[in-house]
Amino acid sequence: MAERSARPAMPAGGWRSRPGVVRVAAVLLGLFGLLLVLIEADRGDLDAAVVATGLVLVAAAAALVWAGRPGYWVGLTVAALLAVLLLVVLARRPGVAGLVVTAVCALPLVLLAVPAARRPRPTTRPARFAGGWGEFVLLLVVGLLFTVGGLLLALTGRGAERGAGATIALFFLACLLAAPLFAPGRRRGHLRQETLRVGDRHERGIVIPYSGLRTGVLLVASACLALAMLGFVVFADAFADPGKSPWPVRLVGVVGVVFFGLGGFLAARRGWGGRWRVVLTPSAVVVAVGSARTVVPWEVIEQVRATEVTTSARGVRISEPLVGIDVSDPLAIETGPLERLLLPLNRRLAADITLPVRTLDIDPPLLHAALCYYHQHPQARAELATPEGLARMRHGRFASVPRSDG
Repeated sequence: MAERSARPAMPAGGWRSRPGVVRVAAVLLGLFGLLLVLIEADRGDLDAAVVATGLVLVAAAAALVWAGRPGYWVGLTVAALLAVLLLVVLARRPGVAGLVVTAVCALPLVLLAVPAARRPRPTTRPARFAGGWGEFVLLLVVGLLFTVGGLLLALTGRGAERGAGATIALFFLACLLAAPLFAPGRRRGHLRQETLRVGDRHERGIVIPYSGLRTGVLLVASACLALAMLGFVVFADAFADPGKSPWPVRLVGVVGVVFFGLGGFLAARRGWGGRWRVVLTPSAVVVAVGSARTVVPWEVIEQVRATEVTTSARGVRISEPLVGIDVSDPLAIETGPLERLLLPLNRRLAADITLPVRTLDIDPPLLHAALCYYHQHPQARAELATPEGLARMRHGRFASVPRSDG
């Protein structure tokens, strides 16, 4: 009987998971943005402000559909600002036509304010490790607009304003650079086999590569964020609320410099993505990051699951998808001193061993399915050293893969 690839299921994202009121609100906001640009272009009054407003409305519509809970709040904020702006215009120029336009344009705000708009539909689909078009469009548009705005402030401002502008430009340039990592789409990396040393012997296994280009983009984005965090330290007065102490801003900047600067430096020292890979051998899972290696014997793996690390910034949830491996005996893992020191922290955040997926050079669900399959089928691990195992991986022929807990 032919085997079929099975992938973990989780609540659906995108259009299908949004309540009907959110779908209608998204369509209305997108239409308002397009109509605004078309009407002003027909009148000959099209300028940068009109185009920017239209882009914001269209971006908010896309965020409502594809960017999850943060997208909902972005859409709600834009709808509220649109309604307030039209109310101000109506107060200055009252009239029946203005009242009708205001009522129609306030409809998205009314739709998004109802409780049903905050409850996603309970549909399911395969797990999305890499994000969606909503996250991509949102990061692209916001990153581009604020990068340009920061550069203009840096070039035209005075004193600390110039430093603040450069800081804003660097921060959102990092968002702009990272946007392609959130875009869905098939990845074209090639699986191969290689022989490497595992413990006191050599074993042949299947190499799951990371992308050198994706990893390089991530490192450059990390460098931009480190410089932006340094800007928060140096120009803290420009970012602090009037009458408030700038030290909280400086503290955030110092933490950011250490996290992004030191983390990016350590990652860059271990080489670009071409030297990053996961190797599945008959006896172990080997995570190679440059010269550093973590060897996880199959026997100590308790479960493999799709997971994530979630942080919250001013009420907005930011999630980083990962493939997590939980082990029964951390001492049985061969790893470096820094990695062993971080094992307890990894377990508290996500899993004992976490594999980032945004920079993978193959589709992340394939890595997850392969780990689940060979964890559950010990008798099949020997084929990882043979062409049969490579063929199974390339065609995604995995049966009996459990549902994700992440």
